[in-house]
Amino acid sequence: MKRWETPLRRAFFSDAGRFAASMGVSIDACVAHVRALQPTAGFSVFEADTIRASVLDLVLVVGCTRHAPQAWSELRLQHTWRLREALNTWSPSRDGGLQIERFWSDLQAATDRGELGLHGWDPRRPLSRWLADLLFGQVQHARACVPACRTAPARALDTLDTLDTLDTLDIVEEARTLRFPLIAAVQ
Repeated sequence: MKRWETPLRRAFFSDAGRFAASMGVSIDACVAHVRALQPTAGFSVFEADTIRASVLDLVLVVGCTRHAPQAWSELRLQHTWRLREALNTWSPSRDGGLQIERFWSDLQAATDRGELGLHGWDPRRPLSRWLADLLFGQVQHARACVPACRTAPARALDTLDTLDTLDTLDIVEEARTLRFPLIAAVQ
């Protein structure tokens, strides 16, 4: 047993035991997440203390990686307001809420597919800061892609039901309704 495991196990049972049980997360799953970061090397005393202090976030992340819907709900509940505040400070815009929703959706999809997602979170770093950095990277990438994306057809327009009409030998497409009945009913 590594020297960082004992303090982590103590913190797990004293600070996060009930929370972990509600998520279906075991101490062994938490230890496995940390071991995956540095399988052969150990952590310094400071790093081990930081890992121990982040035991609640560790339980939450492990719950998400194990597809616990309650964990995803709790993660969003705890961090959406922080992300919204950080995004508004970094780059105020009207579509901040949409960007954050897209971020959560992309993060959950990547995690569920076993890609980096939350599997890559290192408990030596605050979870809220790590999530904010991911969000900023996604927003910055989207902004860099905007000029190239403007020439491509928008996805929303691809889902429109079109009606071809004959207008003096030219065929003109007129958008009518959305193909999705729920969205069309709301409008």
